[in-house]
Amino acid sequence: MPRKDGKGPIGASMNGAGLGQGSGYRRGPGRNFSKDLIGSKTQKELLQEQKEQLERKLDDISKQLESL
Repeated sequence: MPRKDGKGPIGASMNGAGLGQGSGYRRGPGRNFSKDLIGSKTQKELLQEQKEQLERKLDDISKQLESL
């Protein structure tokens, strides 16, 4: 706090827990709604989805390499 006025380095208020937007720990209706959505899937299902996404990305990269 440069001027000891409770503001951060850009002059904005430093309120909040500092968890960020994508933390999944939001207050309000539904408690941890984004965490509840993930909890309904098994670890195997999550890994399978991640594998499929990575395979699609790899295919895209391969196509880009072929076009060079």
